[in-house]
Amino acid sequence: MSYQPNFSDPRVQRRIQRAIGFASGVISTNKPNAWSTRYIDRWFGVQSNPLSRYLRQQLLIVTDDHWNKDTGKCKEYLLNTAGVNFLLAQLDQDNTQLYPIVLQVAQQEYHTELDSGEFAYNDQSRRLWHPLQNFRRDVKTQVLESAGYGFHYDIECCAFNLIHQHSQRIPEMVINQKWQQGPMDLYLFALREYITDRTRIRAEIAQAADVSPEVIKRLINALLAGAKLSTNPTTEIYRLLDGDCARIRFLQQHEYLTCLRADIKTCWDYIKPTMPRRSRTQATGQERMIPISSRQKWGVYFDLERQVLNEVREFLCECDNRHFLEHDGWSCKHEIDQTSLSQRILERTGFRVNFELTSLQHTTIPYCLTSPKGEQKCV
Repeated sequence: MSYQPNFSDPRVQRRIQRAIGFASGVISTNKPNAWSTRYIDRWFGVQSNPLSRYLRQQLLIVTDDHWNKDTGKCKEYLLNTAGVNFLLAQLDQDNTQLYPIVLQVAQQEYHTELDSGEFAYNDQSRRLWHPLQNFRRDVKTQVLESAGYGFHYDIECCAFNLIHQHSQRIPEMVINQKWQQGPMDLYLFALREYITDRTRIRAEIAQAADVSPEVIKRLINALLAGAKLSTNPTTEIYRLLDGDCARIRFLQQHEYLTCLRADIKTCWDYIKPTMPRRSRTQATGQERMIPISSRQKWGVYFDLERQVLNEVREFLCECDNRHFLEHDGWSCKHEIDQTSLSQRILERTGFRVNFELTSLQHTTIPYCLTSPKGEQKCV
């Protein structure tokens, strides 16, 4: 006989609400993402438990069941919206109560850290990670706001800004009277324009290509790390644009994107000589340098980003300003002196950065649940 939960048992109800809160708050309905079994166990319970297995069957859609413990590859999942609605119905609830469930689960899980300001980050791959970062932006915003973290700051155009400045600071090196590397001293018009007016640029390209500005943002960020704007089905951008070859060819010929891609290449041409390279011995016996990968390029950026974030963190601690860090941004209790922080970062890292402030206080954002077919209901 197949297992059926006792939906009238308060303990089962609490387990179901916790699983719904996590799944609906973290797992996408339309973009598969990899999640470790250990992380899912934390919210659903271990798979040997019948209720835990049942919740997985109801709430998760496995889109890629391949995993490898040696490489760290995890299975990929989508949220099963039908399963969410079914479980809500068993609890005599509906979609209008979904957002409060997600919010309550997140608040209960992290209330101790939110109250103290002492967050247990996992320092991995040059970045500080925390499970609250995985929650949907609207949920995370409300959780932080309700705990008093009412001011959110982002470093303006962080990735492009830091990579551009880094290329300008490459130390000159001449060996045997042969130039090896040096600072980038060209005026990169397209890249500078993107740094100063990226919102307009994304909107214009998005309108021309008939996609959302968010898609263009992700596409341009991928280009920065060496992604190919190609009709090859194995490429990241091909998948991002749902394999629409006509749209990809249009973007390949887009005048501004062509200039921006050339400027990005220029930056990396100056940075590459400073990066560690590996070689491979070919069948002919010749040594061939292995191309720099997107992962390596992101690694360079993450190193630069971390230098800046370390200064931000120290500054906030000195001001006794409780905060929650998110890679190239943070939320904090009190408004900061942006001029003082910018000057500190310049003096200690050499980078010139500015910040964008969003006041989270009194912000209300509708909670939207999107089905795989694209149907969306906001509550």
